[in-house]
Amino acid sequence: MTMLRLTRRSALTAAVALILAACGSSNGEDAATPAGSAGDTIADAAQDIILGDPNAAVTIIEYASWTCPHCKQFHEDVMPMIQRDYIDTGKVRFVFREFPTPPADLAVAGFAIARCAGDDKYYDVIDELFERQPAILTMARQGGPQIKAALVQIAENNGMDGEVALDACLADREVIQKISVSVSRGDAAGVNATPTLFVNNQLLEGYDWRYADGMKTILDDALGIPADDEVAESDDATVSEETTSD
Repeated sequence: MTMLRLTRRSALTAAVALILAACGSSNGEDAATPAGSAGDTIADAAQDIILGDPNAAVTIIEYASWTCPHCKQFHEDVMPMIQRDYIDTGKVRFVFREFPTPPADLAVAGFAIARCAGDDKYYDVIDELFERQPAILTMARQGGPQIKAALVQIAENNGMDGEVALDACLADREVIQKISVSVSRGDAAGVNATPTLFVNNQLLEGYDWRYADGMKTILDDALGIPADDEVAESDDATVSEETTSD
């Protein structure tokens, strides 16, 4: 997991200042100050964007950053199974909460694009950010204008109108506020690494959930679905009873 050495609030504040400076805006003061209580882990806040049936029996909340390699691994190796077997079938609702990791200004910028693209495009942007993570992080290490060009392309791929729309998005105080609230809620929930997941408010510990088989076991248990070995034992007992009765 990616351990967070700096305080999340200071990192976010610095990231917002850098973004707004790059956009030539002076409207960023206090943009990272969240409104209201932000410590719960229930997916009921206005800034949450739900993937799946809002009334599903099980809720997954993930605190993650698209600039975090371990988060990329989870989204490539585990999320397709969750999407196919649990979200698409109406068993699980999923909420991604932004929790920027270094480079924080870049992480916040990507999350802002996801917010500005709209709820129906939010997870498409997140997927594209993870897919392009290695290339963009390489650009970040090298510096230069390529980073903004890459962000503009992602924005355009998801319905935003080029660089002007991107600049307006990054200067949108309401968008930055929503990311800030996500961070603040994670801080209050004790999140100190990415990715961090909660299933029905229960923090997932250990490493089993980092793999598809382990996450499947956790979700089936939360849903009350018997494990395959329990089903096999039940079938064996039924056969044994039938044989005895004969």
